[in-house]
Amino acid sequence: MKTKKVLKYVSRIWGIIVTSLWVLIFGVLIGEKLIEEGFTYLIEISKNLFNWHDDPTGFFITYLIGYAIIWWKPLWGSIIIIFASTMYVIIAGFDGPPIFAIPAFSVGLFYLIYSITLTKNKIIYSAN
Repeated sequence: MKTKKVLKYVSRIWGIIVTSLWVLIFGVLIGEKLIEEGFTYLIEISKNLFNWHDDPTGFFITYLIGYAIIWWKPLWGSIIIIFASTMYVIIAGFDGPPIFAIPAFSVGLFYLIYSITLTKNKIIYSAN
């Protein structure tokens, strides 16, 4: 029981830290570009959602979607984040900074371990 509680808090605290920093960093950059360029930047963002090699915006938005899902379905959200992190490194390689993928992957991994622990405990308690 104690392991489950520790995993829950570690996952949430680390996830909130990483997500908050990214929202501050990317949010400010996106906000500045929107103010400077206006509607044309929205078109650029829509193109960059699928061009992870040149711009991490698509990865960031995918991470945010996965992180939002984590709060309701930890297993599915963690799978999305781990998949996005892995794909970012595969697509962007070391040209795009893999430093973005490492914290995201760890958030997904912590939540994956936590959700497996939850599932494992449900199976054990339902068998008794």
